[in-house]
Amino acid sequence: MEARAMKNPVPATPKSIASGKNVYDKYCESCHGATGKGDGEKAATLVEAGQPKSSDLTDDKWDHGSTDGEIFVNIRDGVGVSGAMKGLNGKPGISDEDMWNMVNYIRTLQVKSTP
Repeated sequence: MEARAMKNPVPATPKSIASGKNVYDKYCESCHGATGKGDGEKAATLVEAGQPKSSDLTDDKWDHGSTDGEIFVNIRDGVGVSGAMKGLNGKPGISDEDMWNMVNYIRTLQVKSTP
């Protein structure tokens, strides 16, 4: 199935969001930052090493897709030809449900623009 068409099977409940935050904090916060702005402690070292800047997950410009399915695939498979963002697929203890929970959590980081 194409990533864009994938539907999140996990409802965005407070429990799911909290679970997603726990996984995010462990695997993503160091680059994307505590609030998802791409300003984690490792973000500067990526740029210094010639890697792309960590994505700001709070804005409305998503270079690698913005549907739940696309976000899930990015988390699962990683992003970038140089492998700057490693995917979580195959990580011990990480299930598809964990990654869908992360999608739900990441959605809470996005700043809603006003018309």
